[in-house]
Amino acid sequence: MIQILELINRLGLGIVSLFLFIGIAMADIGKTKEFMNLIKEVRNEYPEDSIERKIPISFVATIAATETGNFQFKDAPTAKAANNFFGMHANSNYMKDNPKGFLTTTGGANLRKFADSKESIRGFLQLITTSDLYKPVRDSSNKVEEMFKGMSPYAENPNYVNLLSNVYQDRIKPLIETENMLVPKKKPLFQQMDYLQ
Repeated sequence: MIQILELINRLGLGIVSLFLFIGIAMADIGKTKEFMNLIKEVRNEYPEDSIERKIPISFVATIAATETGNFQFKDAPTAKAANNFFGMHANSNYMKDNPKGFLTTTGGANLRKFADSKESIRGFLQLITTSDLYKPVRDSSNKVEEMFKGMSPYAENPNYVNLLSNVYQDRIKPLIETENMLVPKKKPLFQQMDYLQ
């Protein structure tokens, strides 16, 4: 009898743990989707044929999710306070031109400071589209995982490309594929009429 009660008790804890995990996962998914919508809004501010508009939302979202620990900013209060979703540092020229545009971490790194998420996205797009350092990203084949390779020379983590690929495969790509399945594509009216015939 004691074993059955123990089993029921453990089963109950397992179910509660499952619901907590699902709740946390849903919150993470919500933050990711919200951020992806902000990326889309920011991209739409640029002309249709611009480089900024051609950078995939999934690429930008993957970098942000990786740099922020899935938008949690765990152990990164300075980055959170700076609305810095991409780990963008402020070099001496930037700090000289923007004396109030950066925050210093407890470790001594200077991070660029942004007014909000959209400004952070704009800053990242500007960096990727104008800096010669990220020319390999721009020259890649529009395949997101190829674009990640262009980020590796400037990352502190030697496994950064693998980390980005994992975040993309595990978190971002499934969201995009699910959205594409759930949101029906509108066909032009003449194609809809042809189908009815």
